[in-house]
Amino acid sequence: MRKTTDLHLPMLVVIAFVVIATFCITPYQAFAQGDVNADVADAAANLAQNPTFSAKAKTVDFRPSLVLKVVALFAVFMMWISAGDWVSRDSQIHTLGWQKWNSITFFPFMLIAFLLFFLPAPTLVRAPILLGIFLATWVPYVLIHNKNVEQHETVLTGAWWRYVFAQMVSKVGIKVSAERKAEHEKGPPVDLIALGAEDENMNNANLLSARNSPGFLLAKGLIVEMVSRRSDRMLLDFTKQGVTVRHEIDGAWHSGETREREPSDVMLAVIKTLANLDVKDRRRKQSGEFGAKYEGKSYHCPLVTQGVATGERVVISLIGEKNPLVSYNDLGMREGLQQQWEELMAAEQGLIILSSLPGGGMTSITNISLRQTDRLMRDFAAIEELSHREEEIQNLMVTTYDAAAGETPDTILPGLIRTYPNVYVLRDFVNLETAKLLLNEVRDERLVITNVRAKDSAEALLRLMQMKMPAKDFASAAKAVLYQRLIRLLCPDCKVGYAPPAEVLKKLGIPAGKIEHLYRPPKPEEVNKPCKTCQGLGYKGRTGVFELLVVTDKMREILVKQPKLDLLKKAARAARQRSLQEEGILLVAKGITSMQELMRILKQ
Repeated sequence: MRKTTDLHLPMLVVIAFVVIATFCITPYQAFAQGDVNADVADAAANLAQNPTFSAKAKTVDFRPSLVLKVVALFAVFMMWISAGDWVSRDSQIHTLGWQKWNSITFFPFMLIAFLLFFLPAPTLVRAPILLGIFLATWVPYVLIHNKNVEQHETVLTGAWWRYVFAQMVSKVGIKVSAERKAEHEKGPPVDLIALGAEDENMNNANLLSARNSPGFLLAKGLIVEMVSRRSDRMLLDFTKQGVTVRHEIDGAWHSGETREREPSDVMLAVIKTLANLDVKDRRRKQSGEFGAKYEGKSYHCPLVTQGVATGERVVISLIGEKNPLVSYNDLGMREGLQQQWEELMAAEQGLIILSSLPGGGMTSITNISLRQTDRLMRDFAAIEELSHREEEIQNLMVTTYDAAAGETPDTILPGLIRTYPNVYVLRDFVNLETAKLLLNEVRDERLVITNVRAKDSAEALLRLMQMKMPAKDFASAAKAVLYQRLIRLLCPDCKVGYAPPAEVLKKLGIPAGKIEHLYRPPKPEEVNKPCKTCQGLGYKGRTGVFELLVVTDKMREILVKQPKLDLLKKAARAARQRSLQEEGILLVAKGITSMQELMRILKQ
């Protein structure tokens, strides 16, 4: 699709009009009034013959001609600048040799302009000469450009002038069809962006190649489908019979409509091209990325393909701009738990662990925990891998190590330790040597914050112990684990209340008469039309369910003598610490989520 910035259209059209008008008017005035020098000579002669003659009136006569001549020179100069800027940018985009064309459009014009500055040529002659030089160097590039671009990208053609006219009249509210759309511009208003190649020129080449495929419109439709369904990921299973589609929405998978194999193959070739992957390779695992813009929003689209026994499996993610999470309330953490966690984060000594399943929001809870704690009265030092940097947090000094160069956290820790920070933040211990160094820092009254993937808080402790670190040192250092899972929220517009049976309330530990209703999503037979808010899913959005495990002396004894999961959980219950299930039941009782959803996430 053409853009008004192409060739600086408004500026060049206006300037061209000024130049034409100037050269139509100026010759007539020059003929009628004479050249400036002639005017001056006439005035001198008249003054000699008639001393009372005033040349003032004559001087006024030739000023309009002089102004128009200066305007003509200025107009040609501005045309040269605008066109030269376009040539420079366009020749780089289309790889037409920008160094060569910059030289061709710049040096001849500047050389002639320099010579004309010193030569006694009339202004009326200088402007046409400069205009001729400008056209002689610029028009050849236009011809070369038009031969090497798609039809809708050509300039100074009939379609181009129609576009200029349409853009100009649109400013005053008149709508005119600018031009026929190129094939890739048809369909939904989605802009696909090629990414993943080594340089921008290769990305542009991939984009042009993808646009020439009939699958380009199908790829645009795929983005629209994902956005309209609020799909975070889309799974395509290519088999001989067809393509099975599934959407991941708010962490749960839902079936989509089966697609035909042949057009889906063409669409897959397009998105592989955009992601700079091998289109023909349908067995080896490949990963890449492309981008998309739709309805004023930008999306980043990681792509993974893998050959499987039935054919090929493709997973496309859609990552858009989301509202930032800045507080514990944004995560859904209840107030009482917030106070407990803030006190633990303010501790001067110990090992603090944050945990979740993959994709469970561990990065968000870690970043918010760091932002919410005091970083002014204590010195915080973070250790991060060079190619996996985390979000920048104010007053958190970051030291990096390069894993590609064979570095590990323990190689840079000795130097960092000599700066005497109060708090260390290392989201992955990586190896045993790093763990030992940080446990030593805990003994020296330092706080260490780390992450680990696990199914619950008790398992998080055992996961770290699997690194074979000294059990006594670890048990002594461990202070608390905050575990998080994400749970779907019931749709506020279609959730259905029901009176729970007494035995259900008893199993949930809710006293009889405490609540009148629990809530659930509507059943299919209860729905006439799908809810517009949640599109008939019964859920929209997610919140966090948190399990806080504060390590007691009994738990430390278990970690040293008999580190088993069931024993740790039993000790947590004995200490009257709420489990993940109990925290989830609170959300069910408040009508925030359903029993079905709670049971689903507990089985993960």
